[in-house]
Amino acid sequence: MSIFEYDQEKHMQQEREEAWEEGRTQGERDMLCKLVEKKLNKGKTIAQIAEELEESEAVIKEILRDKRDQETGI
Repeated sequence: MSIFEYDQEKHMQQEREEAWEEGRTQGERDMLCKLVEKKLNKGKTIAQIAEELEESEAVIKEILRDKRDQETGI
């Protein structure tokens, strides 16, 4: 096996790991978005949602802003 082949294998492994981590992070974000939406539909305030999900109000507001932007096509 040449040095080039070894580096290529290592590079491919790193790419897979990065892709996996990115997918995991996106999955966590998607779950958080769903939970925020459910709690909002139950009439909870941003402050209550943030406390229950152990996130900052800024994160909850960002999620709601992103959701609104997606719905309006911005």
